[in-house]
Amino acid sequence: MSVPETLATMRDLGILLGSIKRNGTEPLSEFSELEAVLRLIAQRSGLIPRDTIHHYIRWNPMGRRERMYTGLPMERLLMAAVRISLPRLSDAVDLCAVLDSAEPGDLTFALATNELAALVGSMEDSIDTVLANVTPEFFAKTMRPFFEEIRVGDEVYLGPAAAHVPLSIVDLLVWACDRGGDEYLEFADDSVVYGLQHWKPLHGKWRRTKSLVTRVTDELQRCSAEEALPLAMYASAEALCRTVRSLMVFRGKHLTIAKKAYATDVGLYELGSGGGSVAMLEAITNSTRAISTLLRRSVTTHLKDVS
Repeated sequence: MSVPETLATMRDLGILLGSIKRNGTEPLSEFSELEAVLRLIAQRSGLIPRDTIHHYIRWNPMGRRERMYTGLPMERLLMAAVRISLPRLSDAVDLCAVLDSAEPGDLTFALATNELAALVGSMEDSIDTVLANVTPEFFAKTMRPFFEEIRVGDEVYLGPAAAHVPLSIVDLLVWACDRGGDEYLEFADDSVVYGLQHWKPLHGKWRRTKSLVTRVTDELQRCSAEEALPLAMYASAEALCRTVRSLMVFRGKHLTIAKKAYATDVGLYELGSGGGSVAMLEAITNSTRAISTLLRRSVTTHLKDVS
């Protein structure tokens, strides 16, 4: 089969795998011959031997041929929300690679950061779609069981969780590589295996670098208080402020949904479909809010000093 055909095969098998596990059976315990098939598809595609959010959303036709677990309107609206953000966040990862090679005071950095702010802003549109159209109870009780982990040989793989969109990779370079807690960094390390193959070396590199927030705040501190901030530097700092603010707003709204979906009287699971806890999400939200405040204060302080 061609690569698109192998991706389509994994997508369709994935719907069945998740449905079998949702009904209480480990799929490969019942159908052991599937392991060789899943591993062959993984080898051909460079992905894990299970379906991912990319199979479920990005490589899933819309309309009459759309593959779904339930066929219910709320599932379709959940999928629509991820369709808003997934391709844009994928573009954001590529843009982060550009930013990693540019200096904060360069025009290239300023232009790329403005574009990054627009791409990350799509997460707000995505979460607003969920808030307006999907109840936490529907996700917790109807959809969440389909995303349970399955065992393939000696490994376990989570289902096509929306938590595996490449937001953690973007977070990593923007702020988390040197300002994120150990729990979030470990989550990011675990999540990268569910992404596209060319993201993995970027993740490894960005785990050992300075974040964009650190680079910009360091540059602002180096700028002399007696001279005006270079236009490109000011544009970079302002765009990064908007980027982090969008991340903060998204995280806050996501936390609101998660608290309701995983409340003891509603949810069936302690951990989210991507393997993270509500406590971890709350810590990320608080960290992002603190960084947003720090970055804005750094820009404002410099402008006051100059004036």
